[in-house]
Amino acid sequence: MCYLLRVNNLEPRFHSLEEVARALAGYYLGHSLRRFKLPRSTVHYYWRRLSSARVDVPVSGEYAVDETKVILVKGVVYYLWVVRDLNTGVIPFFMVTEARSGLDVLILVGGVREVELRVRGEVLKARYVHDGLPAYNFLSMAGVEHEHITFGVRNRVEQVFRTVKHRLSGMDFHFPWNSSKWSLRKWFSTYFTVYNLLQLWQVR
Repeated sequence: MCYLLRVNNLEPRFHSLEEVARALAGYYLGHSLRRFKLPRSTVHYYWRRLSSARVDVPVSGEYAVDETKVILVKGVVYYLWVVRDLNTGVIPFFMVTEARSGLDVLILVGGVREVELRVRGEVLKARYVHDGLPAYNFLSMAGVEHEHITFGVRNRVEQVFRTVKHRLSGMDFHFPWNSSKWSLRKWFSTYFTVYNLLQLWQVR
């Protein structure tokens, strides 16, 4: 967390960098913020600021993709789509949508390709594994190799969902008050940035 704060030039005015980092790590893990010296509003402020952080992650071109219903906000159901690299374990791309359509799948592929171009300097010959959602047939339209797999390696993205849902279970049913699709995406952006750093640290 200290690393993320430093590289994004976030220098707390009323608390030390270490205090803020510990509170953010506790928030990521779902711990009660009462044990930290920082007000809840301060922790949320820095969590939102970190949503613009960008950590380039290694990608191999072999991905597991899945989507899950995560939250109900103001009567609207949202879906979280996650792409996990099967070799590096990181999440190169995610998105939040109100539907599960073929168009969403094409947008997802485009997002992964942008990451590949930024990190590798080229679009990789990608291979996706997925469940039986008919929308994934649009992967053929995107020109990528894909395969419907029920178990096995696809469980790696299911592991991510279990971690995410465990974290969300400690929150109010409606997520942070007055949420929107935009604020949901910002929250998940910080969450997966931290997730990726932890994955990379474990590899080392």
